[in-house]
Amino acid sequence: MANLTERIHAMRRRVRLLLVERYGLIGGAAGAVVAAVMALLSLRYDALISYTLWAGALVFGTGVGVAWGLLRKLDDFTIALAVDRRAGLKERMSTALMVSDDTSWAEALVHDAREHVTAVSPKSVFPHKFGMPHWVFGGAALLLACAVVLPQVPALQSSGRRQEVTVMKRQGAKLKSIAKDIRKQTSPSHTEMRKLANRLENLGKKMQTGRMTRKQAMLKTRKLTKEVKEQQNLLARRNSPGKPMEQAQLEMRKAAEQLSQKMAMELAKKENIPLAQAMNQVPSDKRLAELARKDGPLTESERKELEQAVSKYANRNSSEPIPSELGEALAKLAQSQDYQKAAELMKKLSQRLNSGKMSKSDQESLRKQMQALAKSLKGTDLDKLAKAMRQNAEALSKMSDEQLKQLMKQIAEAQKMQKTLAKAGGG
Repeated sequence: MANLTERIHAMRRRVRLLLVERYGLIGGAAGAVVAAVMALLSLRYDALISYTLWAGALVFGTGVGVAWGLLRKLDDFTIALAVDRRAGLKERMSTALMVSDDTSWAEALVHDAREHVTAVSPKSVFPHKFGMPHWVFGGAALLLACAVVLPQVPALQSSGRRQEVTVMKRQGAKLKSIAKDIRKQTSPSHTEMRKLANRLENLGKKMQTGRMTRKQAMLKTRKLTKEVKEQQNLLARRNSPGKPMEQAQLEMRKAAEQLSQKMAMELAKKENIPLAQAMNQVPSDKRLAELARKDGPLTESERKELEQAVSKYANRNSSEPIPSELGEALAKLAQSQDYQKAAELMKKLSQRLNSGKMSKSDQESLRKQMQALAKSLKGTDLDKLAKAMRQNAEALSKMSDEQLKQLMKQIAEAQKMQKTLAKAGGG
C-alpha cells in the first residue's frame, strides 16, 4: 500500500505543477491587462507613469494565480480517478484506495493496481500542453507591450510632439541631476528636503519616458520647484548665520532714538532752550513713526502707505524737513522684503542729500540716518547695498537706474547663493 501511496503523491505533484502554471498564466494575463490599461491612462494621468507600477501589476496578477494553484485542494481519490481514466486502468487505483481491510483479496487488488501504476509515468498521464491559458497570456502581454512602446515610437508621433518629447527628456535629465545634487548636499536629518529630492527625481524619470504632456510637465515642475524653494528658504532661515532683517530694524530704531536725542541736545545748546522744548522741535512724522515701529509685518496697504510717506521726503524738490524716523521707515521696508523699493528710495534720498537744496540741519540729519541705516543693514541680505552706502553715499546717488537694477540683481544672487542647499541643507 505504501508504494501505491507514493505513486499517487507523485501524480498529485505533477497535477499541482500544471495547475500552478495554468492559474499563474491566467493571473498574469489579468495583471498584464490591468498594466496595459494603466499604461494607456498614463498618457493623460501622469501619476500612472511608472514602469515599476506596471511590472508590479503583472507580477501581482501572476502571484495571485500561482497562489491559487498552490492552495487549491487536491485529494488522493480525485487524483486516482483521473489516473484511472487517463491511463485506462479501469478504476484499479481508485478501488485500491477504497480498500481498508487486510484480506488476501484486498492485498491482491492493491498489488494489481501497484503493478499497473508503476508502468505509468506522471508526465505521460498529465502531459504538458500548450493551450488556451498560454494564448490568453500571450495576447495580454502583447497588449501591454503595445501600450508601453507604441506611444513612444517617434514615427507614430507628430513633429510637434517629437519636439516636446525631446525637450522633456532633456529637462527630465536636468531634474534628476538637480535631485542628485540636493541629496548630496542635504543632511540626512533634513527628511522633508530629501523627500522633495526623491519626488524631483521621480518627476525627471517620468519626463524622460516621453509619456507626459507638456502641460503636465510644466505644472508638476512649477509646483515641485515652488515646494523645493520654500523648503530651501526654511532651511536657510534655520541655518543661515546672517543677521535677520528684524534685528536690523530694531538696531535702526535704537539708532534713530539716539540721533533724535542728540539732535535735541545740540538744538537746546545752540538755542539755549530746555531739552524738552528742543525735543518737540526735532522734525518728526507721527504716522511714519507708527508704521516704522509697528510690531510684526505690514499689511499690503500699510506697506504702500509707508512707501508713499518716504517718497515724499525722497523728492529732491521737496521742502519737507527730514524726520528722525526716516531711517527706521527704510529699515521697515527692507524688513518687509520690499528690497527694490527700499533701494530706490535710498538712492533718491542720496540724490536729495547731494542736490544742495537742503538745509544744513536736514543734510546732517539725513546723512547720519543713512550712516546708521547702512550700519544696521550690515550682515543682512542687503549687506551689499549697505556697503555701498557706507563707502560713498554720493556714488549711490549718481547711480543710473540700470546700475541700481544691477546692484539689486547682485543682492538677489547673493540671497540665492545664501539659500542654496550647499549652505542651507548641508549642515
